[in-house]
Amino acid sequence: MARLSRRKLVAGMSAAPWLSEVKLARAAAADPVLVLCGHYADLVRHGEILLRRWSDREAWLGKHRDWFSLSDDEQKRLPEAQVLYAIDAEYELCTRECVRVLRRLRNVPAVTVEGAIAKLSIAAESIEPDDYPSAHRVLLSAIADLRALQPRC
Repeated sequence: MARLSRRKLVAGMSAAPWLSEVKLARAAAADPVLVLCGHYADLVRHGEILLRRWSDREAWLGKHRDWFSLSDDEQKRLPEAQVLYAIDAEYELCTRECVRVLRRLRNVPAVTVEGAIAKLSIAAESIEPDDYPSAHRVLLSAIADLRALQPRC
C-alpha cells in the first residue's frame, strides 16, 4: 500500500464528521467498521495537531534563530529544534498507524449502512479530487445515495 502523504492524512480529517461520539458508541456494537473509522478519524485529527505544532515551531525558529539560513547540521544541533524532530517522529508513528487501520479496514466488512458510508467517506477523502475527478465524484454520489436510503429516525 502506498504511503499516506501529509496532504492525504489531513484531508482524511473529515472522513467521518457525521459520526458523533454517542452515535459511534451505539453503532460500534453493531458494526466494528465504525470503531476503525472512528480510530482513523482520531489519528487524522492528531496528525493535523502535530502539523500545526510543527509549523508554529518552525515559524518561531525562523523568526528567532534564523532557521532557514542554517545548514542541516546546524539545524540538527540547535537545542530549540529538537521539538521539531520529536514532532516528526510522532507524526511518522501516527501515519504508520493510519496505514495499519486502513489495511485492517479493507478486510472488515461493514454490516450497517453507517459502516459502508464511513468506509466510502474515508476512501473519498483519501483520493485527491484533482487527480481522479470522476472517481471522486462517483464516491461522493454513492455516499449521498446511501445516506438517502437510510431510514429517518
